Amino acid sequence: MSTIHPASSDAPPPSDRQSTGTLIVGGGVIGLSIAWELVRRGENVTVIDQGPIAHGTSWAAAGIFPPANFDRATDPIDRLRGFSHTLWPLWSQQLLDQTGIDPGLIRCGGLYLAETVGEASALTGMMSYWADLAVECERIDESELLRRQPRLKNWAQTNPWIQSHPTSAAWWTPDEYQIRPPRLLTALATACQSQGVTLLPHNTLLNLSSHAAGCSATIQSRDATDHLLQSERTVLCGGASMGSIFPEARLDSSVIPIRGQILLLNSETFTDPIVLNVGNRYLVARGDGNVLVGSCEEEVGFEPGTTDDVIQGLRHFANRVCPELESASVASHWSGHRPMTFDGFPMIGRVPDQPRLFVAGGHYRSGIHLACGTAVAMADAIEGKPSFMELSDFSVGKQQTAPR
Repeated sequence: MSTIHPASSDAPPPSDRQSTGTLIVGGGVIGLSIAWELVRRGENVTVIDQGPIAHGTSWAAAGIFPPANFDRATDPIDRLRGFSHTLWPLWSQQLLDQTGIDPGLIRCGGLYLAETVGEASALTGMMSYWADLAVECERIDESELLRRQPRLKNWAQTNPWIQSHPTSAAWWTPDEYQIRPPRLLTALATACQSQGVTLLPHNTLLNLSSHAAGCSATIQSRDATDHLLQSERTVLCGGASMGSIFPEARLDSSVIPIRGQILLLNSETFTDPIVLNVGNRYLVARGDGNVLVGSCEEEVGFEPGTTDDVIQGLRHFANRVCPELESASVASHWSGHRPMTFDGFPMIGRVPDQPRLFVAGGHYRSGIHLACGTAVAMADAIEGKPSFMELSDFSVGKQQTAPR
């Protein structure tokens, strides 16, 4: 699968000394979303990334948005998710209007299926929780499941759980969305550029100092030339590399990279958009014959690439759940490193004792879904405005290591 990254080509190097209002380190979905929110508020913004802008783990994601409800949620992450879930249709339309690039947001609905007693119990608990949140979810039996998705007939007939519990075959939720991350990232980068955000791909942060009056950053471009960039503030959005960006922030042990691998199939028959969740794996049918199959969770550090055993396992899973995919061709496969914090909460806010330094990262598997809510929260924090929710659970201090 190919995509165009308008901001990924080499940009003109910065002058030997320049200034900006907000320097954002990291050009993935979190960094670009914050940049887009800030520039629309009239802020001057520069985004740097050591690699291409609009790529990395954000590009590698599947783009699944499970249902959420901000008004009823009490859990902090679910409130952030609910706020973002409400914003995404508006953001997608605004990006399309501004850039002509459709991020591919579809309210396709999601089926949640179980193959074991444990998976069925987990689903029952999750659906009970969703009911408390007033999220529409419906238990459907085997016959209704096959009426909606006849392609699952073979899987249902060979699934011991469904055969022994035909009235608990599946759950359906209509408010599940999917989005196409490469298109979204391209739209965000294009929108940022068109509104004056300076995007600097292939620029590495060598040194950063934060003081009461602002920040001074030494960055190195691809040609190994060093440049000084002054900013009123800096926001670290480095994904799984968060801990190594600025050692003085003491976040070196705050984020663990968790590799995920995805297989992309192309089917001539699976052309209706839907998300099929089976235990902790999924099929995401885009509606145009492209079907994503994922995923896995591997603690392998920053080791890149895919492995034959995982990709073969994903192919076997896809064929077993949906035999019509046996004839589908392999279009591509890839991996990304999800940024997981030790307590599962992303970091959103100011670094303690660093009045001009902010962090937005550690969103694990939900970075794209939580991006627009994170952007609004960060922009409010930068401008000193009250947030739409209490953010103390996302504070940076609890993720820091002890002073040495």
